[in-house]
Amino acid sequence: MNIFNKVTLQSLKKNRTRTFVTIIGIMLSTALICAVTTSFASVRQYAIGYFEQTEGKWHGMQKNIDNDTFKKIDESDKVKDKAVFSYIGYADIGSTNNYKPYLYISGFHEDEEGIAPVHIISGRFPENSHEIMLPDHLADNGEVYFKEGDVLKLEIGDRVPNTDELLSMDTDKFDYNLRESIDIESLIRENSDLINSYILRQDTPYVAVDESEKTISAEKLKIRETREYTVVGFYRRPEFEDMFSPGYTALTVPDEYTEDTYYTVFYCMKNMSDIYDFMKDNGFEEDYHTSMTHSELLMFRGVSQYASFYSMIYGLMAVVIVLIVFGSIMLIYNAFSISVSERTKQFGLLSSIGATKKQLHRMVRFEATFLSFIGIPLGIGLGILGMWITFLAIGRRFSELMGGNYDVPMRICISPSALIAACIIAFITIRISAWIPSVRATRITAVEAIRQNSDIKQDKHIKTPKIIYKVFGLSGVLAHKYFKRSKKKYRATIISLFMSIVLFISAYAFTSYLVTSVDDAYTTFNMDYMYSLFEEPNKKNMIDIDELLRNIKNTEYITDACYYSGSYQSAYIDEKYLREEMSDTEKGYVQEEAYDLDKKEGYKVIDVLACFVDDETFRNLINKYGLPENEFMNPDAPLGIAYDNSFILDTETGRMIRKKLFESDSFEVEFTAHDEVEGYFYSETHKDGKVIYSSNDGLDQLEFDEKDCSREITMRVGKVVEEPPFMLNYYGNAIVYPYSYMNIFFNDDEEGASGVDFSIKSDDIIGGYKALEKTLSENGLTSETLYNYAESVESSRSIIVIIKVFAYGFIVLISLIAAANVFNTITTNINLRRREFAMLRSVGMTSKGMKKMLNFECVLYGTKALMYGLPVSAIVTLFISRSIDQGIDTVFRMPWGAVGIAVLSVFLVVFATMMYSMSKVRKDNTIDALKNENL
Repeated sequence: MNIFNKVTLQSLKKNRTRTFVTIIGIMLSTALICAVTTSFASVRQYAIGYFEQTEGKWHGMQKNIDNDTFKKIDESDKVKDKAVFSYIGYADIGSTNNYKPYLYISGFHEDEEGIAPVHIISGRFPENSHEIMLPDHLADNGEVYFKEGDVLKLEIGDRVPNTDELLSMDTDKFDYNLRESIDIESLIRENSDLINSYILRQDTPYVAVDESEKTISAEKLKIRETREYTVVGFYRRPEFEDMFSPGYTALTVPDEYTEDTYYTVFYCMKNMSDIYDFMKDNGFEEDYHTSMTHSELLMFRGVSQYASFYSMIYGLMAVVIVLIVFGSIMLIYNAFSISVSERTKQFGLLSSIGATKKQLHRMVRFEATFLSFIGIPLGIGLGILGMWITFLAIGRRFSELMGGNYDVPMRICISPSALIAACIIAFITIRISAWIPSVRATRITAVEAIRQNSDIKQDKHIKTPKIIYKVFGLSGVLAHKYFKRSKKKYRATIISLFMSIVLFISAYAFTSYLVTSVDDAYTTFNMDYMYSLFEEPNKKNMIDIDELLRNIKNTEYITDACYYSGSYQSAYIDEKYLREEMSDTEKGYVQEEAYDLDKKEGYKVIDVLACFVDDETFRNLINKYGLPENEFMNPDAPLGIAYDNSFILDTETGRMIRKKLFESDSFEVEFTAHDEVEGYFYSETHKDGKVIYSSNDGLDQLEFDEKDCSREITMRVGKVVEEPPFMLNYYGNAIVYPYSYMNIFFNDDEEGASGVDFSIKSDDIIGGYKALEKTLSENGLTSETLYNYAESVESSRSIIVIIKVFAYGFIVLISLIAAANVFNTITTNINLRRREFAMLRSVGMTSKGMKKMLNFECVLYGTKALMYGLPVSAIVTLFISRSIDQGIDTVFRMPWGAVGIAVLSVFLVVFATMMYSMSKVRKDNTIDALKNENL
């Protein structure tokens, strides 16, 4: 080790506090960078595992292909491996699902590589052509039950169109609109030969028409042979079997392939990046059904047709890393800048005895490298530990996102490439931070460095405002003159605080906008269960809905509940009540006319839900917004509460936008009510005033004069709110009234709000659901229409939780970097002024005077930093808002909470750091401090 490196190490040992804080800064920045790269690698690996486990490891898939097409794949030297399903035939299995009556027998060799998504539940794969493995949903969906060891005797054949049966049908039983537009009988007769020669496969749904309780089939099974199979196992419903497929896919050992065999092939490429060229060269046009790539898996493996995905992912990661690097450079730069300033005289002495600028640069680089070798490994370890704890805490949330298909919690993935990237980024950050002050230090001459007068310049007499003397006395005057003479040291501290403020508020704004955007995009209704009564209470049955509501509220684990009934209407509204930007019919938010409303001058047509909620909940609403009950619950002229804050996708711009229609709190809407006709429902109103009713089975229509079956209704609104009440499971605009007032708007013989829905909240999702089932049973009601909404949206809520954990964890670490930056700057600055403080004490300054001087410095630091930091933070927040606004409608909002925290933290951290530093200075001996040369 040369003499320069030894001198550097001695300097680090002498200034242990600064060295320790610098290492802490390096640790924190490296930990943050490591957390970002490791999180990216972990999420990527988890997604790969999910898609490979649930959907298979295939890169491309061709479904129902002939032998010539199969050879293109089988004989290609670009294809590494494949899983082949061969067509054997269909057999009637006696399923209770009228639209899935068959067992589809497919040949398949055991796939040890996991290319195809075949997951055994019990038993084993077939080993010969007399054994068969059945899917589990044959029992769950088709109610056909077998067990291992059972022998199946199946009549196997091909599905072909049944034209004779189609021609024998009464075409009057087809859908009314279909009969009006197509001559069905002529179409079948003219193409009978072509139709009869076509073999239907899994991608063609079972065609049938329900007539009463009889299912008339539009196809037939042409039997070829009879086979016996022994059941040797069961497997999970395969991902490649579509919901509309007519057969339950059963697997056996394939027959010998022939020229007439049809295949479904899943294949892997030797080089997965060749998949798109391979498909193009062989004429495989991706239709996302019979020919497709495993785009999700390929995307996470690094192969995609579209660069936008990687631009988004890497761009987001780059934004976060830039924020971290920026904060880290400020922290580490200040540490090295102060170190170099402290050692300026040392550099001057070394220069005077022959040290070159290159050697001095090497000293600073050696210091940076030495601290890197300590801080970076510790930071990597801290980052891995932090992410391990994070994924341990929220890893189960990721499996909940998968809806039960992949019961594997997220765990940390320690990727060598991610760790190397973190180390490189951290090391470059440190070298940049050290390089800037080293250049500055080596520019001054040896004489100037020894005299140390380059940082103190006084061109004219310094005047001190009288207010400073009156408040802080002589101590304040001395502090003010010091900062005016030593602007560089003063600016270093201000810049450090300024950057900490900007960094914290920007990070908070970034995460706040991110969380809010995700919350809006994955919004969920504010309830846990929904229970539906399809029969209208108190009219055709003896159900007392108020008594039922009380029983539900008294159920264990239930915290709140309400009931409501809704009627969806198209209504007229005067244009003056609409926001100007929403009154354009071309945007689709409003219309000029509707199926039952003609164009009306000065009015637009909107879609609205007339919602009638139980009276107690309505009273809670009007009390919440401070509304007069005597006006809103006036039976002669009731006022409704309108919800107006939809969040929808604008298909023209591709942005998620907030749709707020109404300009004022008070307005009226008009719509048409129609009489009830038993067995029919209102369909449309023609221009000639004829009203059309369609039968419930869609096979018939009735026609009436509008004046004989329709009536105009007006609804008045007295308040518009943006926060949806928890009872609404509706994304559009709604007007809420008390349930008891429903008859004011709709007569008993009119189509109106039908049925009743209960919205229910719980503090235990599983326990509450079971308790509700018991309550409904005790009230003589079925629980078939009890819907566990919380369980269905758990994935959306999990996304929000995950985003919040990462977002606020990011804020905490950024805050630590900012605090360490301030602490390091101020403590080192105070240490450099030990001789100054000793001199002041030697001429009689008391501890009280010293405290006053430091208090003034704290106020000066904080005030100056906030003067510059808050406006810049507002500008950065505006840029963040504008960036997010490109994809999601976002209103600029200053994070005042973060501003308040920043203001308090600045003064708190500055005062605390000053007190800590002065506690060290007070222990100094005055004579020794005056003799100190900072060497």
